[in-house]
Amino acid sequence: MTKTAFVNQQWRMWGMWEPKMFLQRRGDGAVMDVDALWDECHSDKMIERMKTLGINLCHIHFHKGYGLEHERESIAEAANFAGRLHLHGIRVGTYIGCTFFTETFRHPRLDEMLTQNGHSGWSGSQYFRKHWCYNSPVSQEYFKEVIRIAIEEVDADVLHFDHSWSFVQDRLCHCKYCVEGFHRYLCEGNPELVGIAGYERAGLIEPPPPGNGAYLATVKEMREPGAMGWLLYHADAGVEAMRSLVEHARNLKPDVGIFFNPACFCGITPFAYASNDFEKLALADMAGVEDSLENPVGVTEDGMPVSRFRAYKAGLRTRCRIMCYTVEHGRRNTLLMAEAAAFSYASLGCLGMVQQKNHLLTEPADEKMLRYLVDCEHLFVDREPWHHVAVLRHHRSEILNPFPCALSPYVVEQMLFERHIPFAIIHQGELRKDILSREFDILILPDCKCLSDVELMEIERFVENGGRLLSIGMTATATPNNQFRPAWGLGKIFNRQLLSNPCEVIYEEIAASQTAMRADVKKNGRLDASFGNGRAIHLPPLKFHQPAKDEVHTWFGYPWFYHPYWRSPSDVQEFDSAMSELVGDRWRVRTNAPRHVGMEFFRIENGFRVFLINYSPNVTKPFKLAIRTGSARRTGKVFWESPELSTEILWHEEEGAIVMEMPQLNMLGILTLNEDNTGFKT
Repeated sequence: MTKTAFVNQQWRMWGMWEPKMFLQRRGDGAVMDVDALWDECHSDKMIERMKTLGINLCHIHFHKGYGLEHERESIAEAANFAGRLHLHGIRVGTYIGCTFFTETFRHPRLDEMLTQNGHSGWSGSQYFRKHWCYNSPVSQEYFKEVIRIAIEEVDADVLHFDHSWSFVQDRLCHCKYCVEGFHRYLCEGNPELVGIAGYERAGLIEPPPPGNGAYLATVKEMREPGAMGWLLYHADAGVEAMRSLVEHARNLKPDVGIFFNPACFCGITPFAYASNDFEKLALADMAGVEDSLENPVGVTEDGMPVSRFRAYKAGLRTRCRIMCYTVEHGRRNTLLMAEAAAFSYASLGCLGMVQQKNHLLTEPADEKMLRYLVDCEHLFVDREPWHHVAVLRHHRSEILNPFPCALSPYVVEQMLFERHIPFAIIHQGELRKDILSREFDILILPDCKCLSDVELMEIERFVENGGRLLSIGMTATATPNNQFRPAWGLGKIFNRQLLSNPCEVIYEEIAASQTAMRADVKKNGRLDASFGNGRAIHLPPLKFHQPAKDEVHTWFGYPWFYHPYWRSPSDVQEFDSAMSELVGDRWRVRTNAPRHVGMEFFRIENGFRVFLINYSPNVTKPFKLAIRTGSARRTGKVFWESPELSTEILWHEEEGAIVMEMPQLNMLGILTLNEDNTGFKT
């Protein structure tokens, strides 16, 4: 599906999407004057402030879920506000909620629109909200009408769908449409599961009951065929439901933008989550990230950087602009803006959400940073990611084996981030496109347990053609349906036709027959192999850091992936050693920058650009940065830009690289290498 062809500009978003009736229903009137705040949000003064700050996209209220008839007056207000914003050159995004409120309960076919999962509502404090069922044709038709009104009557430039296609396992809908779709999926999309379950036909398999959160919150792997099929079905169904509404919207208005909230890349993905958000990002133009409470961007007490780089890298990969939510005053708010500009695809994110009073861009430091980013817009557009390492997010493995298959990528990504190794986060579908060899030198498979035969063939081709592979833990020990593999899926690459699972047993067998297999198996259970023109290393499972019980928070009863889980494993030296060997003579960047300095690397039309973010509140001391350029004649210039300093940087050649000393870094620094004649080459 073709994405919206937005003009090539930086997107700076302001948000005020909660209607007055919701502020009242939620109880905001106990802490603020709702009427006065509402008037302030829609005033000409507020529009002027947006223009002053450089806001060019405003997401406004439209459909919260009270029903089209009950929200008629609110929708008319939205249309009026949208017209005024358009007159001032500000694009408009309209909010479309995924829940229904009490007023909507009068709908004659309500029972066919709501999720049926045994839960009372959105949450204990908002019991008056109930989720929609994205598989219901009644719901689909209802929201198609909502979309039509947003486009034709409000003239929306962007449709903002809030948490509409993803639910944790315990809250998946069990209505007749979902159950029928589940059986259809088993028959047409995954008949193998029917046989695995020992049934003669799919109709005999019942989905697991709702309300089983206590079990699902602690389960490490899915074993029951019915439960596995149920999760895989809903993951696919969420994508298809989104695709249906996106196609409808773009049939009405081809250039309308699509915005949705995945909230599943930075660290709040629960251990058990039936979703494939990479495919949804591929359908959308923008996505929001809201994990501010448990993942405060900055530096932990022991010096670990906490960043939203995962979401931004996912957006880069899918050409989806990731919008952060600024949430506080002071340095952290400014840091969120700087980080979004450096990592995201030409967007600064949601720079204000007035109606909740905790999203206000009012401090001088905030405005100074925003003004700098707006004035330097040319530095943040027209760039392509420059990575040579790929980390695979294998969503099937993660869904069916929440621990460790969903945690392992987080830990690996954090280690690469802290070591300033240029890497991309790729998704499962990219193993079928023959793109690995063209883009990457090194592929990392962090506990990608459920690889298919087709995917394994693609990985073999990558290594055979000269790629380098690092596989970890349970990778390739099961089929796509999480069934025991009698022969290890990576056996061809490592020349090991092993007949046991899981990995711990594999290592024992290797140690017992080490003499027959030559001495290329190390004592720690690591495997080394040459395959074709490439090389591969397999490591035992990572020894994850286990946070204390009081550090573990939950979301809908499930543990969150948040920074205590990301700390380096106790066997981190094994990972470092393997990466050092695989990178070898293919390194692109070397630096002695501290771990709390984040870096992202891009190609530009005539060279390269490196964005540096200092997550520490302390100014960094000068450090060295070396970028490999090969044997080409190097005659280009290097420029350093930051809110505090703009200057040309001197450099010298060393080991086929240009070496520079970076100035001290306060928060944001931008390094540009411009080619001259043959210039900088890689």
